[in-house]
Amino acid sequence: MLYLISLLSFLLPFQLAIHFNNFQNSVYGFRIDYLIPTIYLTDVVALLIIAFGLKYLKITKRFVLFSTLYIFFVLLNIYTSDYFISSIYKWLKITELVLLGIIIFNIKKFDIFKNFLKPLSYSVFVVCLLGIWQFLIRGSIGGIFYWLGERSFIFNEPNIAPYPYSTFSHPNSFAGFLLVFGIFAAQLRNKFNPRYFWVLVTLVATNLILTNSLNVYITAMVILLIKLRNIKALPLFFIDLNARYITHRIELIKSAFTMIKENFWTGVGLNNFIPNLVKVSNTFINAWELQPVHNIFLLVFSEIGIFGFVIFCIFVLSSLTLNNYTLLAVLTTGLSDHYWLTLQQNMLLFTYVLVITKRYAKK
Repeated sequence: MLYLISLLSFLLPFQLAIHFNNFQNSVYGFRIDYLIPTIYLTDVVALLIIAFGLKYLKITKRFVLFSTLYIFFVLLNIYTSDYFISSIYKWLKITELVLLGIIIFNIKKFDIFKNFLKPLSYSVFVVCLLGIWQFLIRGSIGGIFYWLGERSFIFNEPNIAPYPYSTFSHPNSFAGFLLVFGIFAAQLRNKFNPRYFWVLVTLVATNLILTNSLNVYITAMVILLIKLRNIKALPLFFIDLNARYITHRIELIKSAFTMIKENFWTGVGLNNFIPNLVKVSNTFINAWELQPVHNIFLLVFSEIGIFGFVIFCIFVLSSLTLNNYTLLAVLTTGLSDHYWLTLQQNMLLFTYVLVITKRYAKK
């Protein structure tokens, strides 16, 4: 079991997958990746962990009650969805992550360093080298890296950010992943070989700079200032509020509030934010603009309603402290992006963060 968990940890940054494109997955005639049911290699390993780890599920009356309520809520949310296949797929994904988290949490021999951080560090080493290589040649490498999940792109192509993607769907997703990994590594640095640790840190820091992710930079500075307890030192960032990447996010937020107002109790359906954009706004005319709202709390509220939102907040925020830098990093970057709830690698890492947070709080 622990070997499977270590394998999953190693595979976290990769997104080798099979995509099922025959289902309803287009909006305005544009194919939307978020709506396509996908089975990743990491899903296969996670399902093996769940299959072999069912004995770690404590079937109590409380568990049965919560499971019954969960199933009822899921069925109701799917019923309210316009794109119900996408909703079913996403609920299956959430159920997988919930079961995976419960099983890892209940395995007493699970070691944060040996079964999570150490194997993950090896793959992070690889994706960091790949990110630097992409930056140097201004595009994707191909070859074996295609099988690790690298997408084909050239930096000067339309709608392509001119920063390293590595094996991720976007530089921001890559940067957020590296930030959380870097915090874990810094906290457990004494368990690494010193030379390996500093080479790894250099690679991570280099890629964080190359990805040019503003919300990661701000989050890193907030965490640093909290650690130093010197909030007064926070500098001002001068941002062009008229830039399209800002106005686009504002329009998504307005659309999210409209969906919340019109679907307060049940939401529009899990994984149905994008299809409902065209119902509440006519400002999104390009394929790249059809995205989830860049705020995980608004995304949860708009898709699963007030009850799901409250449960999500209670569960996630119950163990949050100023010293819990990994969860703080996830939630802070999650205030201005959505990848912790929408992209495979980040969702899995978020699951690990929550499991480790809950284990730490329990101790």
